[in-house]
Amino acid sequence: MTGTSLLVATLLSIALLLFLILWWKLHPMIALLVSSITLGMGAGMSPGAILASLQKGMADLLGSIALIVGVGAMMGRIIEVSGGGEVIARTLIRVFGTNRIPWALLLTAYLVGIPVFFDAAFLMLIPLLWSISKEAKKSLLVYALPVLSALTATHGLIPPHPGAAAAAQLLGADLGKTILYGLVLAVPMSLVGGMAWGAWIGRRMFVAVPEHLMSHTPQTDARRPPAFSTVLAVVLFPVALIGLAALIPRIGWIRFLGSPSIALLAAAVAALITLGLRSGFTADALLRHTSESLNSVGSLILIVGAAGAFKQVILDCGAGPYFAQAILRSQISPLFMAFLVGAALRITIGSATAAIVTAAGIVAPIAAAFPHVDPALMVMGVATGGSFLTHVNDAGFWMVKEYCGMTVPQTLRSYSIMKAVTSVAGLLSLWLLSLIV
Repeated sequence: MTGTSLLVATLLSIALLLFLILWWKLHPMIALLVSSITLGMGAGMSPGAILASLQKGMADLLGSIALIVGVGAMMGRIIEVSGGGEVIARTLIRVFGTNRIPWALLLTAYLVGIPVFFDAAFLMLIPLLWSISKEAKKSLLVYALPVLSALTATHGLIPPHPGAAAAAQLLGADLGKTILYGLVLAVPMSLVGGMAWGAWIGRRMFVAVPEHLMSHTPQTDARRPPAFSTVLAVVLFPVALIGLAALIPRIGWIRFLGSPSIALLAAAVAALITLGLRSGFTADALLRHTSESLNSVGSLILIVGAAGAFKQVILDCGAGPYFAQAILRSQISPLFMAFLVGAALRITIGSATAAIVTAAGIVAPIAAAFPHVDPALMVMGVATGGSFLTHVNDAGFWMVKEYCGMTVPQTLRSYSIMKAVTSVAGLLSLWLLSLIV
């Protein structure tokens, strides 16, 4: 096929993907697989070649990230149900003082957001935000937006969150380096989106605490709240192992322990012991919580696998190399291109994880033509774009609206714009980082 025909076939398959998700409301996994098969047929691939691409794409991706996503979900769940997030928040508030509570909440969300998924971390912290806002008689946005911005950055950029983990594999990036870059970029993103925008809009839009929800706050079933030092050690343990392996890569056992899969597995076991058993959980309760955590990521793992299949078909049909040459001729920055693809899918699909994974599948065949660009930076480009503007097609939009007691226009003016500001801050920070590394 000609390059133009490949371009048309790929664009039509992407349009079909969006149509199936947005209008037919199909599960993204099914939509991705149907679109992959459609692209393969349109590009003239044989049935056997299409099947081989689907199997290879799913196997290669899931073989590397299923463990990371699974043990990461377990670790986050134990931190959540043990009350670890609230322990960190209350300790940091005492350290920072009442005049710097937003800073304490920002740091809390940053730390908690590394292992805990966005929605779980937000629901864990929202009762504390209600109490602080009511006592301080200030807009809930002053305290909620720093938390939401930090959770946006960590959820989008840092494995073991499935979007970033899958993007790293699809783009061939070193996972340890991806985690370190994500940790770095999440800081300016949180500061600009949470502290700068949060403080500005909080002074101009008063949002009262939703009193009708305060009596329905989630309760932890831990008998003894864990110590702050214990929770902090569990959160930072895998980061320390991965960082140590990056600094001392030649020692075999350090490299083994510092591989993201093993580091997160070790942290999950540590969480089960220190935050689970020592907090009074029974073995049956821990089994129930860990099983529930795996149930929650099952759908995400299937979406990730289907995105790997889509990427492989794009590559095998010849569309990827053609797009890469077109990008090279256009002189567009590959990082900016990755950001734009992620942002476009975020706006249309809604889910940040689905947008990041799908965008990485589209960008991966193109990224191979830019060997001078660190693949981990390409992951950050896709992830910052996939964290862009949220609106009514995102389940998280409605969750924040309800738990913050806002109207739809208020949510759009505050939370949605915060997402966009956080994302653009990430793009600018990524550009600066690319000049250094």
